[in-house]
Amino acid sequence: MNLKQIPAIAVVLIDTDVFSLNESSLEGADLIELRVDMFENIQKIEQVFATAKKKFNLPMLCTIRSLKEGGKKEIPDRLSIYEKLTPYCDFFDIEIFSEGSRTLRQKTLQNNIKLILSYHRFDLTPSVEDLENVFEEGKKLGADIIKISTMVNEIEDAEKLLYFTIKHKKDNVIVIGMGEKGRLTRIVNPVFGSLITYASLNTTSAPGQIPLPYMVKIFKEIGIRK
Repeated sequence: MNLKQIPAIAVVLIDTDVFSLNESSLEGADLIELRVDMFENIQKIEQVFATAKKKFNLPMLCTIRSLKEGGKKEIPDRLSIYEKLTPYCDFFDIEIFSEGSRTLRQKTLQNNIKLILSYHRFDLTPSVEDLENVFEEGKKLGADIIKISTMVNEIEDAEKLLYFTIKHKKDNVIVIGMGEKGRLTRIVNPVFGSLITYASLNTTSAPGQIPLPYMVKIFKEIGIRK
């Protein structure tokens, strides 16, 4: 899985973070997610990834999120960008219901890159039955990891996500609840089988993200991190 620790903490960075942060800023992180759709300058993407790989010496996850599922800007021809970034990355993330998911699956298999197939709902948390249908679609596409991230409007939504996490704890899933009421899922779900939780530094890519230093401290306090 190319991760030293599971559950792992992924820190979300953009291009300006890569050049401004020093290595100690990422203390406690296990994985870097570079959100290309949030980059201020997309003309020098390869330089950003090469710099991050050399500077921080952590596994790299490339995400170019579509506008339909929370992307910050339209990035044309995402597949060609993913392909260019193959030498630098350990993980790619693309949406389960994206037109490019099947093609990217083939690219990752050829290059020994783990594929996270993801699903996002920024308005609500669907029923467990609907979540199961999403999971099955991800499995059909051959995902290495299936990521489900939904908005938590009520505590019952968090309960649904925890139930789903426990049910699929051996199936390589990431399950996250967004929003203020979903913050607890970023801490609790990793205890019960969610492989990766996402933390912020200068950049927040989803509502309810917890800053990296706090996330590391919490993991230590509850005994899942030394």
